[in-house]
Amino acid sequence: MHAILKDHADTIQADVISMLEKSKSVDNDNIRQLWITAELIVRDADKATVEALSNHDDVESLIAEKFYPLEPVERRELSEEEIAPLAQWGVDAIRAGTVHGRGNSGQGIVVANIDTGVRYTHVALRSNFRGTIQGNNNYAWYAPTGKAANPSDGNGHGTHTMGTIAGTANGIGVAPGATWVACKGCGSSSCSSLDLRECGNWVACPTTTSGGSPDCTKAPNVSSNSWGGGQGDTSYEAIIAAWRRVNIVPLFSAGNSGPSCRTANSPSDRPTAIAVGSTTSGNVVSSFSSVGPTIDGRMKPDISAPGSNVVSASSSSDTGYATMSGTSMACPHAAGLSALILHDRPNLNVDQLKAALVSGCQRITASGKTCSGVSDSVYPNHHVGAGRIDAVASTNFVLENF
Repeated sequence: MHAILKDHADTIQADVISMLEKSKSVDNDNIRQLWITAELIVRDADKATVEALSNHDDVESLIAEKFYPLEPVERRELSEEEIAPLAQWGVDAIRAGTVHGRGNSGQGIVVANIDTGVRYTHVALRSNFRGTIQGNNNYAWYAPTGKAANPSDGNGHGTHTMGTIAGTANGIGVAPGATWVACKGCGSSSCSSLDLRECGNWVACPTTTSGGSPDCTKAPNVSSNSWGGGQGDTSYEAIIAAWRRVNIVPLFSAGNSGPSCRTANSPSDRPTAIAVGSTTSGNVVSSFSSVGPTIDGRMKPDISAPGSNVVSASSSSDTGYATMSGTSMACPHAAGLSALILHDRPNLNVDQLKAALVSGCQRITASGKTCSGVSDSVYPNHHVGAGRIDAVASTNFVLENF
């Protein structure tokens, strides 16, 4: 796939790239190719360059960069005394520990997040990072803005989500045996649409930290995306389609715009995305969790997972932990479970993996709410989709059916 799409992009973009390089108005490093969609990112372009691009016969349209805010509903740093040494409530609620007891902690599966980065030296994350603490992080880490050689996280959001996926200490990780990689699609408070698109391409075919020498054999099995905004936005659809073609599981947080109906955010509201809503330790839907249907009437979210007051790794120190709430915290639970499922059946395609997630879902306590005529006591529904994920049920499903 990469070779064909890259060749196509090279061919149709040749004149535009040549024009930009000859003009010397844009630094070459500010020209980035998105091979999946045959788009170009052009940063720091002056007015003359914008006008030249808009008048070029090979340019279909110009789209300005936009930013998606990162807004966890709640976050709190924890003291050492507050950290339970055993499985955290979300990991326990989805019965991941039972699957670990069978010898399955996600070994052999690679999970990526597109987020604010990761504190890769954290005690719960350093041992299963595909890169190295010494700094050889090719194919394990990419930062479109700045191209930093080593992972970092100035917000804490990405460290927290990765801890839930694959953390190895204090019971925070759903798949502590999985290997993790990361792309920095978000800054300290928001996510750039350009960085997110570049990360989408990187996930499909990872590169060195400088952006060169792509190697698609290094692509992860699962992509966890705790970001989004707006509704009906199709701009990430081609990237999701590319991931699906090479069996990369596309998981997205549903958004924190609930509890009203029709609040599901993009890209989770796209038909090809697997949208994850949030539940509480009381086994009800989280008050903030975005609710379907989509603006064109489809059911979302697809599934739900623990997302309220989740304990995971903090970027504050190599031994720090914090609680955060949001569908951002629910999505990595589903990503970790996907790794457990794929450990048992690594050749599943995305639709089969989704079927395993959905088939394993458990009902939660209904709250008497209805959206578009569908009660939250009927499954699937617009509040939690098929229900709250369950590791035992989903892994049993694939062992019995595939």
